[in-house]
Amino acid sequence: MEAELKEAIDAIHPADGWVHLATIGHDGSPHVAPMMLAVGDDVLLFSLTGMQKKLNLKRDPRATVSIGQSGTLSHVIAWGTIEMRHDDEAQRCWEKMMVDAFGEAGLEKRSRALSPDGTSLGVMTVSRHRIFNIQ
Repeated sequence: MEAELKEAIDAIHPADGWVHLATIGHDGSPHVAPMMLAVGDDVLLFSLTGMQKKLNLKRDPRATVSIGQSGTLSHVIAWGTIEMRHDDEAQRCWEKMMVDAFGEAGLEKRSRALSPDGTSLGVMTVSRHRIFNIQ
């Protein structure tokens, strides 16, 4: 992932903030939901809990994320594909997301094992992005 994209997201997105993730529904229409986001080394990471978006991603892994700064027009939009993961490394990444957003006590309240039928770590490989009005 380009350094410019990581820097832009870091500038406007707090660890406990929410973003909007769009997936493609079974009829081709968009399905948009608020989501937690973390920035990995080369990917964007999401905590996926809703079954509809997971079904959508199984059928078509393309997705778009919109990250806006409250009270301004500053934003980042990223397009790419999402892989759902449940392995040990994914579990560690997901737990770090929870600690960064909610602290150790927050992780204890939300602690769970990742699974295909429960929570998944969504790993987005960004294919293109747009950055607007970020200082």
